[in-house]
Amino acid sequence: MTAERDYPMNQWYCAAFADEISVNPLARTICDRQIVLYRDTAAKVVALTNRCPHRKAPLSDGQVIGDNIECPFHGMLFSPAGTCLDIPSQTVIPKAAHVRAYPAEERHGHVWLWMGDAAPDPSLVPDMHRMTDPALSEVHGMLELHCPWLAALDNLLDDTHLAFVHRNSIGTPKMVKAEIDIAGDNDWVGFSRWTYDTPPSAMHAAAGGFKTNVDRWFNVRFAKPSTVLIDVGSAPIGSGAPQGDRSKGISLFSNGTVTPVTANTCLYFWHTARTFNLGNAEFSRTMRGHMETTFLEDKTILEAVQRNRVCDGEKLPQLNLSGDVVTIRARRIIASLIERERA
Repeated sequence: MTAERDYPMNQWYCAAFADEISVNPLARTICDRQIVLYRDTAAKVVALTNRCPHRKAPLSDGQVIGDNIECPFHGMLFSPAGTCLDIPSQTVIPKAAHVRAYPAEERHGHVWLWMGDAAPDPSLVPDMHRMTDPALSEVHGMLELHCPWLAALDNLLDDTHLAFVHRNSIGTPKMVKAEIDIAGDNDWVGFSRWTYDTPPSAMHAAAGGFKTNVDRWFNVRFAKPSTVLIDVGSAPIGSGAPQGDRSKGISLFSNGTVTPVTANTCLYFWHTARTFNLGNAEFSRTMRGHMETTFLEDKTILEAVQRNRVCDGEKLPQLNLSGDVVTIRARRIIASLIERERA
């Protein structure tokens, strides 16, 4: 089993939404690395180690001056490349007076950092285009979870918990017993599940105005190292959705990515884009509230599980069920990434 503190490093992790980063420094911890983010005069994202090499002061408490950032303690000035440009108290700049710069990619409303030592591969940035698709309306947010990142990822890939953890929001009783179609290879895994002639979930009933039973789809795809793409929706029974005609229903692209912070904490960046009530700001506020309620339900159970794990004096073995097959395959993909980096 992969150790919780093991992260595949030669990968892209989401550091922030693009609208979080400005000329005001932002502190984030990713894979046990403290990082400061800001924008330079060209609005390009800069990501540096968030510790001055002199006395380890957080650069995020300093100020951005032009393209550079100044240490709040003794005024050392660092460029976007991490090079020390000035030490006010002396003229000589030691070779050790620099900080690491992390490659950053801003794409589809997300800012991704390459955490490893290998050359970054932009083609590996997860595809989150739904968030900025002009044909859709979206809401997004970020949640801090006090649990290992792999536990959060497991949760996103496990739809068998929906009928129980989310019984009052997005879950329906039939989902857990519906037939599942699993696909994938050495780099990805996903599944599709349909529930036919079923009562709509509370959220789908409110969003789609459904008064009778619906056909519901739930398509999930894992993209390494920690992104989950979800295509979910409901349509009136007999309206043709299973055959590909979703026009009479509602579609939601509820995508998210988990970023490891420490061994037992992580960040979950989520966004939900919809095909209905486009441009309706009031509905977006309502939808955001529904999504936040749903993710807080996840947070409650995940953190309760983590408290049990930390205090497991009996060292009870973990039992896997048939519904865990997708999460197990995703963990194997992650473990193989780590093994290749160590080889």
